[in-house]
Amino acid sequence: MSLFSPEAGQDTIYFERDGSRSGPYKCNFSSRKLTLFYKELEVSEGDKLIRIVPGKEDYYTVHEVEYSAGLGGAIPPHYTFELTKDSAVPKRSQSTTTNHISIHGSTGIQIGDHNVQNLEVAMKEVLASIDKADVSMEEKEEARNRLHQFLAHPLVSAAVGSGLSVALGLLS
Repeated sequence: MSLFSPEAGQDTIYFERDGSRSGPYKCNFSSRKLTLFYKELEVSEGDKLIRIVPGKEDYYTVHEVEYSAGLGGAIPPHYTFELTKDSAVPKRSQSTTTNHISIHGSTGIQIGDHNVQNLEVAMKEVLASIDKADVSMEEKEEARNRLHQFLAHPLVSAAVGSGLSVALGLLS
């Protein structure tokens, strides 16, 4: 039996579309790309490939189907499939994504850590209100000191978390 024969291979697979199975087909299974040496198959992107393994069935999604008429007499007609295993855990990306955002003439835009930015905006508003207040400089300084003492309290600093450095930075 030739390696390129439809009966070649140690693995048994089926294709499934809308609950209806076709097969069985024999092949030597590989996980990302699979080549089947059949002249005619009715398989489309989105179909499921079921691989029979001891004690269970593994399901794969067909993402790409390519047909080749072969190469003369050396390589017969065949299909190549790109697959992903349905139960596979997604791999973490090792690359860093950089987003570039351009916004013109807008207000109220939130990007980044929601809590830290809201605290920073709120602190700026409180400090601006203190600065604009019609009171003596000593009273303004006392209000700023009390705000600093409030933020320096261990319970408050634990509740505020990463926004604390932003808030204290605005007070200095």
